Amino acid sequence: MSNSKETGTDSDPLDDVKLNSSDSVALKDLLQKRLSECGWRKDIEELIRQTIKERGVANLTHDELAAEIVPHARALVPEVIRKEMLVRVRAALETSLPPEKN
Repeated sequence: MSNSKETGTDSDPLDDVKLNSSDSVALKDLLQKRLSECGWRKDIEELIRQTIKERGVANLTHDELAAEIVPHARALVPEVIRKEMLVRVRAALETSLPPEKN
């Protein structure tokens, strides 16, 4: 027997909980700050430079560069930053929840 998530019926109101724009901006700013502090940004910039140097700027589109760099960039995000952001996103989402009905 299928559940409501599989069939798309009886949607749970919690599925529609979204961050408000000020929370989104604050989380984005925090993530950018943390990634800069740990040296991740410099590592990615160097990876981009190296990729362009190897393949040549004329032989590489923006989309190709992104497709090559993004998986590496995601893998290089330190676990401590991943965990911190997960905690903060969860906390922000919890404040966005509608009040419980008694």
